[in-house]
Amino acid sequence: MLSRGGCAVVTARDSERVRHFESEYPGRALALPLDLADADTAKAALQSAYEKFGHIDVLVNNAGHGYRAAIEESEPDKVRQLFEEVFFAPMDIARMVLPRMREQGGGLIINVTSIGAVRGALGNGYYSAAKGALELASEAMQKEAEPFGIRVMLVEPGAMRTGFFDGRMQGTETKISAYDGIAASYRKELINNRHDQNSDPAKCGEVIVSAALSDDPPFRLLLDSDAVGQAETVLENRLAELRRWKEKSVSTDFERS
Repeated sequence: MLSRGGCAVVTARDSERVRHFESEYPGRALALPLDLADADTAKAALQSAYEKFGHIDVLVNNAGHGYRAAIEESEPDKVRQLFEEVFFAPMDIARMVLPRMREQGGGLIINVTSIGAVRGALGNGYYSAAKGALELASEAMQKEAEPFGIRVMLVEPGAMRTGFFDGRMQGTETKISAYDGIAASYRKELINNRHDQNSDPAKCGEVIVSAALSDDPPFRLLLDSDAVGQAETVLENRLAELRRWKEKSVSTDFERS
């Protein structure tokens, strides 16, 4: 967005990590601290954004972390932390910007979810559940906000070549030997991040901005060929199953007189 001449507020728990944007784009970039575990930092960041630029046209909720564990091996406190960061915090921030967007007669909220929201992957169930919750809440928010000129967009990336699989991926300390046979595909300590993921972050950023600025943006935007292929398989299988069981499904209606 900045390279196209726009203005942006860039946030991180440690704002010094994104401070370079201010020197690279003087007057158009503002680096601020924001910790999803601390709602006060979100409120302060939004207030600073309004004071600097007067309004917020686009909110992008992109922060989060992963959690790899079989359901039986998962730790309840880490699951709750995951939902707090991946679901509750983004929705809280969206709720904070909605009043001003209504007043200004429009805006765009972009919630970055995951291909994991389209299908539950082995050892990734709670992450998929948190991202899936974000998608369904966003779908409702889109319907509620549309009359005010506010749009909502979901971004569903596949595996992206960033540091997500290093410092932003958590695992479980609970190990159940019965799962050892399938654990290599999900236990954090057994995953070797070769940084060969399919998705190019720079290209993803360009596509997201282009979609946001388009006259007819999608509600769901998949990113990378792997994500597209997985989504196609999931949706085709779901439709086939629906049709296979449709007769039984509709047979549960009351008889019509």
